[in-house]
Amino acid sequence: MGMPAVERLVNLTIALLETRRPMTFEELRRRTGYYPQADPASARRMFERDKETLRSLGIPVETRQDFGMEDPGYLIDRRTYELRGVDLDAEEVAALALAVDLVGGSELGALPLAKVAARAPDPTPIDAPPTRVGLPVTDVDAFAPAIVERRVVRFSYRTADGRVGQRTVDPYGIVRRRRAWYLIGRDHDRDGLRGFRTDRMLDDLTVSDEAGTFDVPDGLDLGAVVSGPDVSPIDVLLDVGPEGIWALAARGAVDDGPAEGEHEVGVRRMTLAGVDPVRDRAWLLGIAPDAAVRSPDTLRAGVRDALRAVLDAHGGGAA
Repeated sequence: MGMPAVERLVNLTIALLETRRPMTFEELRRRTGYYPQADPASARRMFERDKETLRSLGIPVETRQDFGMEDPGYLIDRRTYELRGVDLDAEEVAALALAVDLVGGSELGALPLAKVAARAPDPTPIDAPPTRVGLPVTDVDAFAPAIVERRVVRFSYRTADGRVGQRTVDPYGIVRRRRAWYLIGRDHDRDGLRGFRTDRMLDDLTVSDEAGTFDVPDGLDLGAVVSGPDVSPIDVLLDVGPEGIWALAARGAVDDGPAEGEHEVGVRRMTLAGVDPVRDRAWLLGIAPDAAVRSPDTLRAGVRDALRAVLDAHGGGAA
């Protein structure tokens, strides 16, 4: 979920919390400035997706139609939204202390934990011995020590065309671009600034023992190193049969009802929001044999051309 979508959901939540009476969809559009689409059906679908997303996050969005209202309205009742007072016993506080320790502990977590312990009905020690449990690290976590301590890293890297080779890099920083993490640094072999997608790195990262072996160039713009413009996410309309419905539903697609035209029984038309037309194309190709992109036209044509290329590569002829 990109930042614009998060901002929209936060502001929608605030608007529904502040109202004392149910607000209709049109009132929400005026109040928030969101859902500006000229097509009312498209605007409504976007709102319905947001509403279901909030509910899936545990935010109790209610639908009401009070006396005198022509259309249903929406609100969030503070009594069901706000958390009640926390009152834990000694064992529950101990379990919470263990959970804080599992995720690394810190002063940031120690103060809230101490406040909770102070409310317990009996004295509750929270200085349990350190817990030793291994937790997986993210791509960013793996490079953080090397970046901070200025240590050279070495790893195997698969390029976009499938070639694999070793890279030795001075890691300057990590940047998020086009829904992927990139390590930015100086490639020793090419003696130049490069960006490496972390999901193309193989699991053989090594970090040098010597710290402080390089300096980061002054005024370096990490984001500018990764070439190519950001791609705006789009909404995609698909027709899909029973085999692929679950895959779309798992990514939050909205079921718009039976597909139009001559289809077999069970084919549904679904709308999937937030699709990256470049990065997600391979995923769209592999949803299911019975899946078909209906719109937008540019993505539909791109998927069709990709399928034709696959057929040609395997001697299948034109699609």
